[in-house]
Amino acid sequence: MPIRALIVDDDQKERIILRYLLEQRKDLKIVGEAVHGLEALMLCQEKKVDIVFLDITMPKMDGLETAAKLMDMKEPPAIVFVTAQTGMAVTAYELGALDYIVKPIEPNRIEKSIGKAKKVIAHQDYIENLVRQRLKNRMEYILALYNQEEALLKRLPIREKGKLTLIKPEDIIVCESQGKKVFICTRKGGFLTSFTLNQLEKRLSDTYFFRVHQAYLVNLNFVDEIRNFGEGSYIIRLENCDRDITLSRSKLRLLRDRMGI
Repeated sequence: MPIRALIVDDDQKERIILRYLLEQRKDLKIVGEAVHGLEALMLCQEKKVDIVFLDITMPKMDGLETAAKLMDMKEPPAIVFVTAQTGMAVTAYELGALDYIVKPIEPNRIEKSIGKAKKVIAHQDYIENLVRQRLKNRMEYILALYNQEEALLKRLPIREKGKLTLIKPEDIIVCESQGKKVFICTRKGGFLTSFTLNQLEKRLSDTYFFRVHQAYLVNLNFVDEIRNFGEGSYIIRLENCDRDITLSRSKLRLLRDRMGI
């Protein structure tokens, strides 16, 4: 991508000379010209400018004041003073100038300034890419922690005999109310817990868990058969479970809608 340059000089002849020299470079593109500092500031705010070739003696706002304001920008351009003033170099460099060229302009001095600018821009690009990569790595790390925590939070903690077992919801086949306890039947065995069915119904995803009866919460992924037991009553058979699950008459239509049957 070519360097984007702005020429700032109130003298038209000087602008023409500088433009001619800059246009010899294929790695540089002139994006505008300004005749004083205020116009230069406006152009730098409107356009992406990498380097400003700036005269010092100008009306309304001179080059030194313009440079100071440009350096206060969020992404300040590189500044190269191109001036007939011979005694302002120290002040210019104190303002953060990249280079200081005294008129009449010699082509090799322009070459030197552009070379410096390319190194500065390359360094800035490297830093920006490094920051973006570190930010990306940090965000990926945070996202991984979040996903890990999210996965952990979705597991159901079962406390028994001095140990804590974390059960994945997709491993749960059915939850059955047994008095003040709830028996949870899973692929890996059964657990008698102090949860209530209401608590489990709220906690487990309603996308595949369904309250088929006041006493049963079923994982629909394990439904193998739905049998008519006579007199409007039904029995559900589940994979990997030897229990016959009662389906209440009031829940039958809701279950059919949920399962699309």
